[in-house]
Amino acid sequence: MNPFLCLLKREYWEHRGGFLWAPVWTAGIFLVLSLMGMVVGEVGARRAGVQVNGVRLGDLTSHMSAEDLAQFGAGVDMALFSLSGIIAIVLFFVLFFYLIGALYDDRRDRSVLFWKSLPVSDTQTVLSKVATATLVAPAIAVIAAIGLMLGFLVLVSLFAALHGVNPVTTIWMASSPLSVAAKLVLLIPINALWALPCIGWLLLVSAYAKRAPFLIATLVPVFAGVLVSWFDLMQGIHLPDVSFWKNVVARLLFSVAPGSWMDMTQLRTLEHANGPQDLVGLLSLSSLAEVLTRPGLWIGAVAGAAMIAAAIAMRRRRDDS
Repeated sequence: MNPFLCLLKREYWEHRGGFLWAPVWTAGIFLVLSLMGMVVGEVGARRAGVQVNGVRLGDLTSHMSAEDLAQFGAGVDMALFSLSGIIAIVLFFVLFFYLIGALYDDRRDRSVLFWKSLPVSDTQTVLSKVATATLVAPAIAVIAAIGLMLGFLVLVSLFAALHGVNPVTTIWMASSPLSVAAKLVLLIPINALWALPCIGWLLLVSAYAKRAPFLIATLVPVFAGVLVSWFDLMQGIHLPDVSFWKNVVARLLFSVAPGSWMDMTQLRTLEHANGPQDLVGLLSLSSLAEVLTRPGLWIGAVAGAAMIAAAIAMRRRRDDS
């Protein structure tokens, strides 16, 4: 059997709770809470006798124009992307703490001696952890996110049907759930490239630290950012340059979060100015292709690859420390 494939299976089975059950339980709990909220809202509305001027929702939606349906469908798509963000937050914490302990835990419990006795190189071991963080765990999270989105659409469809709304034409045909799911899959390699600085940094710290890898991984970039800002302030009374915090500190600590490559300033501007169709446009194929042309993406990827290589060399030297 392929040794690298065995290493990937090892990573999955040792961390199945974080990789599999964390996103699955998150999706399940959110769906249950959504169902409970709908039931509470329905019961409360019926007890209070709430109506929309005596007009059924089905009558309102039947008079929606094509433009209204397009806007509504874009809003549904944006809601689906937002749901995937819940899984993305869980994935960020899972990957951050997984990478912090990826090489440190083996040395702490001395199991590194056992793994060193196997016909597997240090390069294969470290790269299996990189592949797990960039491909395996995100793929499982995407599957969980798609399940969450489809489950939520089913709940909304049932709620709409109870109020005389045709969910097929109003929800499923107006929105693009398959397109949203496909884009989540396409985001996996983009997120992987963007996350390489964080992955490389955390693995390097995990290979180097004798104790408290979390403190080393977080305090070193933050202290470097404070020093850079302090030197900026010493040059004159002006606001310090935040580019170091954005391009170095944030990339080292948070780029493993899915979607952290997005331009948050542009996102907030569109959210308040142009509506859901433009928000969904941020995740169009052309916008995703534009991300691959950013120099910062590739500079960070090269820096991340260099730190991964350093982590491999560090593990080779510190096998029993």
